[in-house]
Amino acid sequence: MRLFIAFPLEPSVKDELAKILADVKPKSNAVKWVERNNLHLTSRFLGETHKDDVPEIEERLDRIAAKYEPFESVIDKIGGFPNLRRPRVIWVGMEKNVDFMTKIATHVELAMQDIGFEAEIKRFKAHLTLGRVKDPRRLEELTGYLQAYKFDPIPIHFDRLVLFKSTLTRTGPIYDRLHEAVLGVKS
Repeated sequence: MRLFIAFPLEPSVKDELAKILADVKPKSNAVKWVERNNLHLTSRFLGETHKDDVPEIEERLDRIAAKYEPFESVIDKIGGFPNLRRPRVIWVGMEKNVDFMTKIATHVELAMQDIGFEAEIKRFKAHLTLGRVKDPRRLEELTGYLQAYKFDPIPIHFDRLVLFKSTLTRTGPIYDRLHEAVLGVKS
């Protein structure tokens, strides 16, 4: 199974992000945009994982979640990796409580290493991917538009970590929730 751990988004947040996507999508067909229902904030990508490892992952997530209370943030910026002039990934991000989110993600990372997953090469960055660039040669209109793009801040509530299974299909990935670890709930 192809798995990842993420902070899920409330439907109202997905609706607001869908409005941003509706604004930016027409500016380039050189980007594979994320479907509204697949929007999430990844804490840790696990990749191909044996089903026998799932109970241990779930137990670790429950223990981690029990140590942290739910928290609020605000999606208030748009960006790109490595930058908006030559993006490979287009994202929205936040600044409020990012240190707290990073602390949780670090705890998840160490727990996954402890049960045998290799260390993540890239450090955690609190962002929600909106799209991945397929053809960097056809981005001029989009990058100019994104650099000037403004949107109203979107309040966001984080109250759980979810273990997702990702099934790749021709039309895009399908995400299924395998387990939810609610923040602040002692098991």
